[in-house]
Amino acid sequence: MLALRTLTVVAAAGCSDGGDAPTLGGGPAALVTFAFRAHPQDTLVVEVRDTASARRAREYVATGRGPHIPSGWIVRGAGADPRYPFHFTPGSVRLAEATIELCDGAPMRTAAAVDQYMRGATGQQAPDSARWCPWSAYPVAVR
Repeated sequence: MLALRTLTVVAAAGCSDGGDAPTLGGGPAALVTFAFRAHPQDTLVVEVRDTASARRAREYVATGRGPHIPSGWIVRGAGADPRYPFHFTPGSVRLAEATIELCDGAPMRTAAAVDQYMRGATGQQAPDSARWCPWSAYPVAVR
């Protein structure tokens, strides 16, 4: 039932800009490494503050089943993974079982690619953030 609610929330929100990005949540952080099915050589380390999402990531790494797609708000600037010019806002990251196709892709490697994605996802010329939910991503490690 919880998975269905997660899917419903993600499907309703899609990856479009639904307003202001959430503020950082408190609580313990986990660093989750995601790989991408179409680009398995690409990995992205994401800070996750939602304890249920961190638990789901651990379960997926152990079993290969369950919610595994990171969904949340991205902003410019390096975060937990300094190789990329963007990061997920840690308090916004949740794991979903399915998302819309618009969100898919490998991690953006340049600031120009991040800007292009954010403009397309929000319809704004200079957005501060955008929702991203790459449906080909899955956790491969949690620490």
